[in-house]
Parts: sequence; C-alpha cells; structure tokens
Amino acid sequence: MRLGEWINRKRHNRGFGIQSPSAFFFITEVLNERLPYYAYKKLDHAIEECGGMSKRHARELFRITNYAHPTNCISVASETAGHVMAAARPGAPCHSVEGESVENFVCVMKECKEVGMLYVAECPARNAIVEAAMERTNNSSVIIVEGINDRKATQEWWQSIVNSPQAIVTYDMYSYGILFFDNDKKKQHYKLKR
Repeated sequence: MRLGEWINRKRHNRGFGIQSPSAFFFITEVLNERLPYYAYKKLDHAIEECGGMSKRHARELFRITNYAHPTNCISVASETAGHVMAAARPGAPCHSVEGESVENFVCVMKECKEVGMLYVAECPARNAIVEAAMERTNNSSVIIVEGINDRKATQEWWQSIVNSPQAIVTYDMYSYGILFFDNDKKKQHYKLKR
C-alpha cells in the first residue's frame, strides 16, 4: 500500500471526512467501539479452540452482526466466523457451508431464501459464492468478504462488486470488505485501514 493511500484510509478510520450520518455512526460506534461486549470472553475461547481469525477481527465481526441484526447468518470456509455470528445473534438460524463450493452454498440458500448476513472467507469459490449471494439480498442484507486486496485480479473483482448496482454502501477494510444493500441510502464506497 502506498503512503498516500494509507494516510487516506487512516483518516477515515475515525470518521473524518465522512458526510453520511449512517456511515459515520457505523465507523465510530460499531467498528471503533472500545467498550466490552457481553460475549467477548466466549468469543476469545472460540478463537482459541478454532483459530483462523484474530481477536480484533472476531470482535469487529461480532459488533457488525449485532448492529445488522440479521434474520439468518451464513459462514463459508470459516468455522470461527460461524461461532462469532451465532454469539451475536443467538435467536437467528446460523449455517456453515461445508466443502466451500457454490453447490453447497445454493443448498443452504434453498433453506434460507434470502441472505441475512454472509461471511465468506478465502476459498476457491469465493467470487462465485458472493455473486450468487448478491442475487438473494434485501435491504437489510450484509456480506463480508475476506482477502479483497490479496492479488490484482481479486482487487479488480472487488471493484466490479463495488460498482454493481446491488451493492449500495461498501467498506474496503483492506483485509476484508463489507457490503450493505439498503436501497434507501445513496451509493457510497469507503476505504478504511484496520
């Protein structure tokens, strides 16, 4: 990452230059929340058992799930993400897609009908799964995608997702991306550094 891009990303981390009240709230009160939540000890234990995710990333995922209040939670290629989302939304059905294939994801979607919250870790079918999921979103759907800046081809794919008419508000966190689909909001894209 170039120095200029890093400075711009860090500036937006605290909400500086963010004009949208909802995006400002999401950045300052959800992503940057520093107070302890009721399930952090349980999350830390799940991370120690399963691994595959940093404590900071797991806590961010927990807060995002808690904020989004999804009707269902689906994790692809990440057992830890499934535990984190289940801890944040104990009343919602949580599904883990085994085998990391598009066919397995489609089978889970037959049961769910629409995407509430989807977490897609790095896997060979990641791009196809995200594209299939975008066809089943509603105004309250959230999709989180890992590894969006790993390679040039992945960066170009992520940019095509950001430019698509379905994704309304998007956040590029450098190591992962967040997609919101609320049609009541203006199309916006934010780059942050976590």
